[in-house]
Amino acid sequence: MSRIGQAQKFLREVQAETRKVVWPERKEAMQATLMVVVMVLFVALFLWAVDGLLGWLVQKVL
Repeated sequence: MSRIGQAQKFLREVQAETRKVVWPERKEAMQATLMVVVMVLFVALFLWAVDGLLGWLVQKVL
């Protein structure tokens, strides 16, 4: 099979798989996005606190 034939077959398969995708409703997408943002903020605040604590400890030791 030629490269063009392989590319056409691949694109047909991609199109078939794309039709199978079940996209989330707007409400679900918004909830998932909100959860990601909340978790990112939580982790950022946690890492900021740990960094500040470790920085303070290093200053006390040195």
